[in-house]
Amino acid sequence: MQLVPHLKTPFTLLFPVIFYLIAVCLLPSCNIINPSEQIPAYIQIDSPSVSIISSAQGTSSHRISDAWVYIDNSLQGVYEMPMTFPLLKEGTQEIVVVAGISQNGVAGTRIAYPFFYPDSFVVNLQPKETYHLKPVFSYKPGTLFLLNEDFESGNNFIKLSGDTTLVRASGSAVFEGDYCGYFKLDDSFVFGESKTAVTYPFTNNGSPVYLEMNYKCNQKFEVGVQANTTGSSIKYYNWNITPKGEWNKIYLNLTEVLQSIIPDDYNIIVRVQRDTSVATSEVFIDNIKLITLQ
Repeated sequence: MQLVPHLKTPFTLLFPVIFYLIAVCLLPSCNIINPSEQIPAYIQIDSPSVSIISSAQGTSSHRISDAWVYIDNSLQGVYEMPMTFPLLKEGTQEIVVVAGISQNGVAGTRIAYPFFYPDSFVVNLQPKETYHLKPVFSYKPGTLFLLNEDFESGNNFIKLSGDTTLVRASGSAVFEGDYCGYFKLDDSFVFGESKTAVTYPFTNNGSPVYLEMNYKCNQKFEVGVQANTTGSSIKYYNWNITPKGEWNKIYLNLTEVLQSIIPDDYNIIVRVQRDTSVATSEVFIDNIKLITLQ
């Protein structure tokens, strides 16, 4: 009987190599199938505060809702405060927190507020550790306070039309201090409209213009600008403020409206039409700040 020699196939030749690779990958040190994962540190950003350096800046009340977090000038994310989030960084890092707000009171329109300095923290990040940051923001030195009405020493608003106006009032409903602005409407007074007693020049240099305001109300009211040019004044009511049973704060962006009009100067205007679904309509307003940048 003639013996036929056994021929080695390509698979037979590769088998030792395949066996070796499988054996190596089953060892604990093999990272091909299951590579090691970086363990994050954790950042907890607590509720922020605002530092006021002079009485000209008015109240420290705020409604800063978001933290825009940067490391090495790179945005890591926008987080609603308070918030804890993981960070895949190690060692000494500078964490910069920028104040974020809901523009015009719209939750879906969140921006970094242009009038506050960021706060920064130098942190030595270690895996698994949690680092607590409490930002403190302050107005930039270039911020101009064109109007800062807290109603404590007077009232910068005068009657524009209607049968009532924004008056200075005291009592338990005041937000802070002793006085606030107040509209009251009932069967005798059904409409009120007020404007600032002085006008404010508009410089179309690209600087943002915002109105900050604390308020509470049991019916809606409107805020706008009266644009004044040679021989004419036109009202623009672009902001409807909805009822709030507790004191709230809103940031109104006047920039686009003013840039589209380019008035010589303008007034801030407020009006309220009685809502007959409530027996007595009440609108409380405080800490009205009209601000821009130099």
